[in-house]
Amino acid sequence: MNEQKLLENFGFNFKMYRTKQKMTQDDVVAKTGFSKSYVSNVEGAKHSISLVNAFILASLVNKTLDDMLKDLN
Repeated sequence: MNEQKLLENFGFNFKMYRTKQKMTQDDVVAKTGFSKSYVSNVEGAKHSISLVNAFILASLVNKTLDDMLKDLN
């Protein structure tokens, strides 16, 4: 699987799990300190993401990194 596909999977899955929990991007910003544009870029697969930030976002929606990288879309 190539890097872009992993970023797309992560972004799609994060947004899906976030919205299922009725969490807004502003909620993510408040809980993580990340900028809203960073969160938007991660969800849109427009931004590479560090392992640490991926773990923080996955934990925020109570998922593992493995869950976040699965091809669900």
